[in-house]
Amino acid sequence: MPRRLALVALAFTAAVVSWSAKAQDPGSKIDMVFARIEENRGATLWNDVRELREAGKGGLDAVRQGLTRADANVRIAAGAALYGAEARDEGVEALLQVAKESKQEGARPRAAQAAALVAEADRQLPVDLGAKFHARFMGVAGESDDELVKVHLYRGAYALNGNIAARRALREIFDKPSRPLVKDEAALALAATDAFEAVRSHLRVLASQPGENGRLAAAWLKYDSVARDRGRADERQAGDAGTYALLEEIIQKLEKHYYDPKLIDRKKLVEAGARGILSSLDPYTVYYDRKALDQLRKEDLEGHYGGIGARVQMRRNSAGVLWLTITEPIFSGPAYRAGLRSNDIITTVEGEDTANRDLNEIISKLRGKPGTPAKIKVYRRGWKEAKEFVINREEVQLETTMSEMLPGDIGYVNYTTFGRLDAEKALKGSNIETQIKDLADRGMKALVLDIRFNSGGYLSTAREIAGMFLEDRQVILTTKARGRETEKHLADARNRYKVKVPTVVLVNEFSASASEILAGALQHYKRAALVGERTFGKGSVQEVQEIQLEELLIKGDDGQALLDERGQKQYAAAARITTAKWFLPSGKTVEKERIGEKEGEAGDPELGKEKKDTGGVEPDIKVTFPDRDLWKDAEFEKLRASGKIEDYLTKEFPANKAVFESLAVMDFGDASKYPGYDALYATLGTRATKEEVRELVREFVRKRVQDERKKAFYMDLQLDVQLQRAILEACKASNQEYKKIKEYEHFALAK
Repeated sequence: MPRRLALVALAFTAAVVSWSAKAQDPGSKIDMVFARIEENRGATLWNDVRELREAGKGGLDAVRQGLTRADANVRIAAGAALYGAEARDEGVEALLQVAKESKQEGARPRAAQAAALVAEADRQLPVDLGAKFHARFMGVAGESDDELVKVHLYRGAYALNGNIAARRALREIFDKPSRPLVKDEAALALAATDAFEAVRSHLRVLASQPGENGRLAAAWLKYDSVARDRGRADERQAGDAGTYALLEEIIQKLEKHYYDPKLIDRKKLVEAGARGILSSLDPYTVYYDRKALDQLRKEDLEGHYGGIGARVQMRRNSAGVLWLTITEPIFSGPAYRAGLRSNDIITTVEGEDTANRDLNEIISKLRGKPGTPAKIKVYRRGWKEAKEFVINREEVQLETTMSEMLPGDIGYVNYTTFGRLDAEKALKGSNIETQIKDLADRGMKALVLDIRFNSGGYLSTAREIAGMFLEDRQVILTTKARGRETEKHLADARNRYKVKVPTVVLVNEFSASASEILAGALQHYKRAALVGERTFGKGSVQEVQEIQLEELLIKGDDGQALLDERGQKQYAAAARITTAKWFLPSGKTVEKERIGEKEGEAGDPELGKEKKDTGGVEPDIKVTFPDRDLWKDAEFEKLRASGKIEDYLTKEFPANKAVFESLAVMDFGDASKYPGYDALYATLGTRATKEEVRELVREFVRKRVQDERKKAFYMDLQLDVQLQRAILEACKASNQEYKKIKEYEHFALAK
């Protein structure tokens, strides 16, 4: 049993001991105890449990009679006593039954607490039974509408196997409790999980109050203080004892012999060692410094960050110099409002030239704390010289869900990352669920869900989205973690909009993690056809765990530790650690790296027969893009750099705006539709044909139309062969003649 449970065990260990063999007349004595419990309403619960158990083995059947009594407190005492008699399964189920169904005042949380306590204190609990109890605790807690029941069962679940999901659930209750008592109990439960950083201040307040919770809070604070002192002593002792002698020896030799002593910084060297330790295990176990942590939290998962709001890349000009170029402004961002547009060249950032610089280095200078100014210079074709802009950085909100109704009432939804659905809705006023529902309200006959280039995100979001397509509690994946039984993860269809139309899912080699979970589940239950390419192949689960060292605390100007939005201290480093592997509902893994196993050792007995380079989810219909013509890419780069296409649009766009808006959507491969096209082509002096140059001109047209309408194009019906095939499959599934739909005619005839 973890040492953190020692305090909890003191309260009731006396009730969880072996049965006395000297009991006399157990039946009558047990009836007397039952009567006393009914009279005092469970006020002396653990003393009563001890007495029931002291009645001896001969009284076991009589104890079971307590499970049939109307009084819930009697059933709780009987269940706890049965557990102590090594009828563990029977005892826990009896307690959980009360926790789920009792209508007697106070009985449900009391039963949940009893179930958690007896399991926590059981030092001889078999591993398989502990895994079973963990699953039952999590299940009952998840279904309960009583926050105190949830608190006790989540605490018990965490004590059984240290599952971070249980601690996270406790933290959510602690942050938003329905009443003060719930917050107090959640704080004590989090203390039992060693989450002292989150609750230490609340425990101090609670410890100053009279009553049992006050005494427990004081005891936990004492335990916390002793444990921290002991931990620091253990760290010093481990270092002195030579556990890390190799690392210490290397650093000493570097300090003594390395030619440039200014580069020898012990702190940086140890950090580099931490990176190496983690990366040596698998591709996904990595070290995060503060910068990487901020990016993960803001941009990768929540879809927002501090910057000027523009997508950029390095592009060559006619002289062959690489300049930072805006490929597309984010239309809700400050750069667009300041007047920046696609193809503008950013020549300096904070006074530093961008020519031939590293892209990531320049981007890091553009990003910063929201509200701070970014000073840049921008050059646009036709300007005599670059102009200076001072743009206040903002927390730019990237769209994670884009939707559109295509011809034939085919709904199209592009989903870029599995962020939190509630966060998406709060930030942008919509999310994938509401956008699909909106398409359905407009008469959608079939749906194309595009999760190409979606690298994943939150498993909980995958469960919620799966619940829109599958039946509630259908298995979408199973996970296997170290020392735990296989855990099933179920679709969450509660209060979800139900998609009723045929669905096609677009995937490619960059669809990973949560994308693969959703795609694999919908394919397994034949709820959607998959079109595109084999997915990435990431079948492992990672948890980001902060490295909670005092020297890594992030502090403000006043020297005090900075707190995140949940009131928890922030640290400047973390480790992302592979904690489990996941498997499709069929039992197959998608993992191409085969983390931590030899061939044939995973959940699928046939796995060893697969090739090492296979992985991911195989689409039902494989569609790949045609090979690129490298000479054409090089030729197009020269034409971009010449600026002549930009000059052409500057001249022709104002008078032909409606024409260009139509061509941006689809030009049907006809160059003659572009006003003044022959004159433009004559000035280019290129070996590319008119039809080939048309592709590049349309690229510029789409950028210009985007800037004008303040909305990006996030798909291209004309060039995207995977999307084209998905549309045709959606038409078939909804019994539509796609060849009769004008916008699809040009590619439908080629299929």
